Amino acid sequence: MNQTTIDQLLAVLPRNKTIESAVSGLFFYCADKPSKAVSYIQEPSICIVLQGEREIYLGADCQRFDNSNLMFCPVNIPLSMHIKHASIKNPVIVLSMKLDLAMIRDVLAQLPTTQPMAGSHLGIKWHLDDTIMDAFDRLIRLLNYPNDIDFLSSLIQQEIYYRLLLAEQGNKLKQLVVSGSHTHRIAQATDWIKAHLDEPIMVESLASRCGMSISGFHQHFKEITQLSPLQYQKSLRLMEARRLIKVHGAQISQIAMQVGYESPSQFSREYKRLFGVSPSSELMW
Repeated sequence: MNQTTIDQLLAVLPRNKTIESAVSGLFFYCADKPSKAVSYIQEPSICIVLQGEREIYLGADCQRFDNSNLMFCPVNIPLSMHIKHASIKNPVIVLSMKLDLAMIRDVLAQLPTTQPMAGSHLGIKWHLDDTIMDAFDRLIRLLNYPNDIDFLSSLIQQEIYYRLLLAEQGNKLKQLVVSGSHTHRIAQATDWIKAHLDEPIMVESLASRCGMSISGFHQHFKEITQLSPLQYQKSLRLMEARRLIKVHGAQISQIAMQVGYESPSQFSREYKRLFGVSPSSELMW
């Protein structure tokens, strides 16, 4: 990333909070101090650490990200972020761009179809080559020209998807938008779980909905999310509950029921196990 671009971002980004830029779907986070692991749901996105380093915990797996790689999240994924080293002089800057599936399909339709589809395993860590970084650099610098954003941002984003699709792991992005691929089917399942958080999961029904065997569904679901369907639902439920507590401050028992828990005591135990604090203590804040 061009240092001039980094300096321009540092001049305008607020510290220790996530903001959406004037380019729709393009977000930034700038941290000027270390932070404990923060759990959240990462929407389908491309994420890049423009400066510094962060650790991402996905299930039991921990990976470090800096400006030599990007994070590819094909579905809503519950994860935790830990920033060990950040200061006022050397803040950490993270960019995330929501995946535009319609745009990806349009770009894919214009590419040759000679390459076979790769397997369904989706590593979230990709090598970040100069062509991709250069395109993101131009997208960021476009923020200096507000009148040009509406016309040019989509053109640059199309180039980014073009570069990603042709990259070494590009078939992983391709599978997300190709109907019938394992990734596309699991994405449908995660969307259903998120939209029906208060309902119990019937794995057989979900697998059938996706047109997959139960064993195949389990295998591919865990490859993509690093969690079983039940673990995935639990993480989404607890993270949504935390959001509701912080935003609305409603009764804990009501929030527990809203996200699908019948037992408030079980909800409190699992909440504390994930976040390290009880839900009632967060309500007091």
